[in-house]
Amino acid sequence: MVLFGGRNWKGGDTLKRFRFDELADRHRLILLSPSFRDRNYWEPEKWSGPALKRAVSELERRCRMPSRRLLFYGYSAGGQCANLFYAWMPEKVAAWGAHACGVYFTGKVKNPAPALVTCGTLDDARWSISRTFISNYRENGGKLLWKYSRNGHELSPQTLELARAWFDALLTGGKNQFVADDDSREVLPISRKHEIDPEYRNEIPNRNVLDLWLK
Repeated sequence: MVLFGGRNWKGGDTLKRFRFDELADRHRLILLSPSFRDRNYWEPEKWSGPALKRAVSELERRCRMPSRRLLFYGYSAGGQCANLFYAWMPEKVAAWGAHACGVYFTGKVKNPAPALVTCGTLDDARWSISRTFISNYRENGGKLLWKYSRNGHELSPQTLELARAWFDALLTGGKNQFVADDDSREVLPISRKHEIDPEYRNEIPNRNVLDLWLK
């Protein structure tokens, strides 16, 4: 699992702030957090993408583990990394998440992976950009959980708690149990998902994620 911190964060700081350790232990994940700096590192095709691939290959070799599809999660500039790196190598990524992201890919991805996008409504520009992206992603067939909060650009404990719970549910497996509307916040059993238009539809895996989403 690759964790991308805020702009120019050191990888060690990202690991400490995100606190994905228990999730990693539960699902036998290796956490990787690059210390990218400047040079538009969120654009993977230039240099950072090949650098990440080399790091993943080296970890697989050292740990003698088979190659698996990756999970991406990022905050701010790291959110840009999470979705832009995903679009650059979609066949290698099982799911991705981003918080307070202001730049998203614009092309279409075949069979889009599950995604989690969160943002504070007081983070005006990023909130607006995120809303536009999620509608397009869903209309292209992607299952995306969208959660907004009455915050600014900060990365709150509640945001991280939702991210950990969402990834945990994906890794545990099982079918989604609920569906909810972005704006009305109406929650229905998954069997009634077609009552909510696709561009506003959140498919939610379990009660724990639902409770966190409703907060």
